[in-house]
Amino acid sequence: MNRAELSRRLNARIEAGASSLGVMLVRVQRLQEFRLVHGYEASDAVGRAAHERIRELLRPQDELEQVAENEFIVLLPGLMNPGHAMLAATRAVRAFETPLLFAEHAVMTPVAVGVSLFPEHGDDATTLLRRAEIALRDAKRLSERCALYSPGTERMMVPYEWLHDALRTNRLEAHFEPILDLRRNAVCGYESLARWHDPDGGPIRPDVFIRLAEDTGLIAELTRWSLNATFRHAAAIRAQDPRLRFSVNVSPRVFGQRDLVQQITGALSVWDMPSDAVTLEVTESALMEDPLTSISMLHTLREAGLGIAIDDFGAGYSSLAYLKQFPATELKIDRSFVADMRHDLRSARVVRAIIDLGHQLDLQVVAEGIEDAETLEVLRALGCDRAQGYHIGRSTPASFLLDRVATG
Repeated sequence: MNRAELSRRLNARIEAGASSLGVMLVRVQRLQEFRLVHGYEASDAVGRAAHERIRELLRPQDELEQVAENEFIVLLPGLMNPGHAMLAATRAVRAFETPLLFAEHAVMTPVAVGVSLFPEHGDDATTLLRRAEIALRDAKRLSERCALYSPGTERMMVPYEWLHDALRTNRLEAHFEPILDLRRNAVCGYESLARWHDPDGGPIRPDVFIRLAEDTGLIAELTRWSLNATFRHAAAIRAQDPRLRFSVNVSPRVFGQRDLVQQITGALSVWDMPSDAVTLEVTESALMEDPLTSISMLHTLREAGLGIAIDDFGAGYSSLAYLKQFPATELKIDRSFVADMRHDLRSARVVRAIIDLGHQLDLQVVAEGIEDAETLEVLRALGCDRAQGYHIGRSTPASFLLDRVATG
């Protein structure tokens, strides 16, 4: 069914006096990768198998429609409260944690799910479908892989033209956040963070403009800017203290670029930065969206001498089978576990387990989000290697940090 017909039917339900209605958008991940390997016919079979699996989760009164190769929309009438809609979304995510089976194939196709509600989030089909899409965009970055639309989210969205112009005119700024070596109790390096203060929109949150870059194809340009801005400042700071290492975040969305390795090594050469002083950080959940491509590219980058950190470890859909194949040098524990470890025994045990796992794999383990001295000391006692967070030091504009290092 096309979206126009679906909108017509959704509006008809609303006009007929529906008291409550959920719109659930389910997007199947990694279907394109499967199609490239096995062909269109097999890909269509995956779509049919996904349709059947979703159908099995639903009530008789729910309506399921496939609106694209990898997209399904479910209309959920008569919901008693938002929790019921999120229960359906959670069940959909969990249902795809086991492989789809058909013919001679078994394929893992994780999903992301976004939900909007009538009348809370809109009173017409166009608004409800758009807000389900916004919720799905947020879900892709959550460990639960599902999200309910949050009112006001659109205000955090910025036009493509703003970011394109900011990159073209170099109006973004590199900030550096200190990383503490827990054994030496000394700063051993910095993580580079992109910041943007638009003259019209004010400060734009990084998750907002990075998401925009990924969704619009500007991520390659943002990556080039980030690499060069980081290495330029890092080289100047290392001239004062060559022991310092620097980390920079890279989106797997650029892994398909044939010249990515040349871009990175070229930027290192331009700014006279040794590759072994740089660590590339990639989030765990993003790596798992296309693990085969990620593994191949990370091996190439590692062979070029760069360190590889798996960021937000523990928050995504971890797979030990893939972890042993990633040529990582660091694990960065997701801040949600670190923040809860003082008050939640389970979180503390997860942190201990990640530290032990990392060391068994000969990886350095970094904890993020340290906000007090007690948490820092607990991590030190657990054998964590490095840490960063507000308690250690907030991010600072790279130019300010250079002045501070130069003056001692």
